[in-house]
Amino acid sequence: MTTIRQQFRAPIGDTPLKRRLIRAVSWSVLGTGTSQGLFLLASILTARWLGAEDFGRLGLIQFTLNTLVTFIAPSFGWSLMRLAATLRDHDAQALSEQSTAVLQVGALVSLVLALGLTASAPWICAYWFKDTGTQAALQIAAFSVFANGVFTLQSSLLAGFEAFRENAILNTSRGVLLAVMMAGGAYGAGLIGAAWGFTLSSYLSALVGGVFLMTIFRERGLLVRRASWRRGSVVLRDVSLPSFLSTVLSSLTMWAGSVLLARAPNGLAQVALFNAANHWKTVMLFLPTQISQSTAPIMANLWSMGELGRLRALVRTNLLLNLATAGMPCLIIVLAAAPILHLYQLGSATDAFTLRVLALSGVMTALCSVLGYTMIAMGRLWQGLAVNALWAIVFLAIAGLMLHQGAAGLSIAYLTSYTVLFMISLTYVIGNLGMTWGRMRG
Repeated sequence: MTTIRQQFRAPIGDTPLKRRLIRAVSWSVLGTGTSQGLFLLASILTARWLGAEDFGRLGLIQFTLNTLVTFIAPSFGWSLMRLAATLRDHDAQALSEQSTAVLQVGALVSLVLALGLTASAPWICAYWFKDTGTQAALQIAAFSVFANGVFTLQSSLLAGFEAFRENAILNTSRGVLLAVMMAGGAYGAGLIGAAWGFTLSSYLSALVGGVFLMTIFRERGLLVRRASWRRGSVVLRDVSLPSFLSTVLSSLTMWAGSVLLARAPNGLAQVALFNAANHWKTVMLFLPTQISQSTAPIMANLWSMGELGRLRALVRTNLLLNLATAGMPCLIIVLAAAPILHLYQLGSATDAFTLRVLALSGVMTALCSVLGYTMIAMGRLWQGLAVNALWAIVFLAIAGLMLHQGAAGLSIAYLTSYTVLFMISLTYVIGNLGMTWGRMRG
């Protein structure tokens, strides 16, 4: 712990920058932790009220929705955050014009995805899920894609303004709405009720986010201007497009894994098991994710200033911090896997193995996130797309080979593919930062 503390101080020191970082991480942890904790509680209650089969259907719906919404966050959301962070203090007009362009494109993409999912739901359920009982709930929940996409854009802009407290309040309110309305819907009307609760809570959250964002604009004297498509297109081309393509590839790959699992023998029960285990992986990753996201603008600044020594130290620090913050909860989950799954009325030896392996894959995911944000900071977005393509090939190959083992096989595919991704990304980052393996350890 002393070594981690010393390395954390080395690149940052006792400066206003360190205090800003601590403030960012603290509020992010509070808001995201509260939101995910509420969702975890709601998922446990929902699982009990729906039963294994309908909870498996809800898991498929959530996988599908998350796949589409994550098209928005790393691409358009990252662009908006960078625009606000770099232009808010010296070029308000450019910020308004360019952010309006990115917002409009992001909202339009969200709407197209929502309408596309609604229209294709019968085909997806019949030919991919092999379960027509999911169709009605999927068509209802599909409308939430637009609201969740807009919410992501709003949250990203708030982060760029360093409105960390407001973002924490916004995420907490979203968690409360989602937990109450989804669990309440499941209790009152089963799977259809859960889908309606999820969708309505998404639109209410976006409405609250709009109020927060307009308040920030008013406080800073910013006006909503016409979009500058000439200037905005540069951001969309250099940041949004490669990030969007990378996210599409990663999300569709993970979605394909869940669909393969659903089509396996006893598929819905296996999806229910994987969905329950994946909830705990998500909880395990929230702190490493906040650390990586909070330091991403700092890494970009160090790279642009040519301060490679400090950037190398910060990369080492982030890897150590994410290893610690993901490793400790992973150890707890590995030791308590069986009791955890009993909460979901699951708990065989194979079920516990699935949770343990997926938790270990979470550690590798946390380490990969550090390297992914480092590549973004270096402007290596197209190279990041190539690395993700290699990961997708490894994941799908192993998932196909291990399909006969159900959720356990899919968990093994996650662990193996993220380990390969980590080694490739680490080698690339070391080479581009002028590092050696010895200096990486030092």
